[in-house]
Amino acid sequence: MDDVPRKSGRLRRCLKVVAAVVLAVVVALVVLTPFLLTHIPVPPLEFDLSPYLSGKAAELFADKRATANVEIRRGRRDGFLVTSKGMLLGWPYSATAHVRFGFVRVEGDVALTLDGTDWKACADFSAHSADDWRFSAHIPERRVTQDDAVLASIVSEALPPSISNLVFSGAFKLDADGDCTPNRPVPAWNVRGALDDVDVSFDADGDLAIVDGLRLRFGASGIADHCDIAPLFPRADAVGFAGFTLSNVFACVRATESSYLVTEAGARCCGGELKLYSLFLDPNSLSMGATIFIDGMDAHEILSHVSGFRGYASGRLHGKLPFFLKDGKSIRFRNAHLFSTPGETGVVRVSDSTPILENLALGGVPEDMRENISKALRNLDYTALKIELKQGEKDEGSSLELVLEGSATHGKTTVPVNLDVTFHGDIDQLVNTGMKIKRRNER
Repeated sequence: MDDVPRKSGRLRRCLKVVAAVVLAVVVALVVLTPFLLTHIPVPPLEFDLSPYLSGKAAELFADKRATANVEIRRGRRDGFLVTSKGMLLGWPYSATAHVRFGFVRVEGDVALTLDGTDWKACADFSAHSADDWRFSAHIPERRVTQDDAVLASIVSEALPPSISNLVFSGAFKLDADGDCTPNRPVPAWNVRGALDDVDVSFDADGDLAIVDGLRLRFGASGIADHCDIAPLFPRADAVGFAGFTLSNVFACVRATESSYLVTEAGARCCGGELKLYSLFLDPNSLSMGATIFIDGMDAHEILSHVSGFRGYASGRLHGKLPFFLKDGKSIRFRNAHLFSTPGETGVVRVSDSTPILENLALGGVPEDMRENISKALRNLDYTALKIELKQGEKDEGSSLELVLEGSATHGKTTVPVNLDVTFHGDIDQLVNTGMKIKRRNER
């Protein structure tokens, strides 16, 4: 019976010895790790980034890899200096990291620069385990232009062939952070960015378009496999296209599962206001349809875009302009109309009525009546002004109807006027928008 206590005591002593040996090995490994890390060569590394690039983003980069040639050596204090050179999505880079190890933690900071550019990203991190870590990263604010080599390579792939002579400048910055905690053992992250004081100009099929003073905050957040895109609220001092200039432009944009919803957008134009609501944009097909509501626009500025009008007008116009964009290429206007404010009056002074008279002649209006109309249009006070654009069916051309009701004074004589003239043709012929519109039969 005395052998049992002796054997139990020997077992306890053996376990203590084993525990001491294991602890010694662990301590030795911790102590020797810095020596081992700096003497064991790291083979070249290569990562496939294509799973993280999809849709339009994947088309921007021919090379979807990241490569790294890593070197580790002793750094400052209790850490290591890790350097890496390689290629990131086809662009050469250099990176430097200062890494510090503790018994159950690692922390450090990283700086990455795209070679030959002033693009730089900085980050810091710490980790205690695979379920307990955090990081933060940022790209400091910097000015960018169309001469930036990195952006030029991306923009050249992103722009459609119809856009040329792109010139832009502005400020850009980006911040990101993320973590994983024992209480929430899944990754969570946030990305926030900003564009400020962005000016853009380009030719679209030969027509100049400009954007001045664009400001945009953007961001996204995620947890595990779920991602939310933050609402967008772009603002611009001015947007010019198709012969029109919009000022104080704004929009409220929210992302849905398969599209973007513009809940509201607006701008000042021709002395009045434009508003748009509930526009859905499919980013894959670039198809959308909506109605622009027009309020209080200056009659003279509107009529100056009508091909058959040459003169001056006063007053305010209201109405709506429905449109549909298909595949990002084909825009089709639907029936639209503008009308003067009921109960208010204005004036019309037509300096050259030839286009109007030619249309009346085609409609069978006698010459003497056309002459009287020509005189009336030189000095007309209207009580009703209406402009209506009608889209033709299938292969039929569009039409633009101009209606004027009021009175004309010639000398001491005042006569009532009721003019209804319709211009026929394609939209570019009817309205001087400068837009290159590709007509489609389907609605």
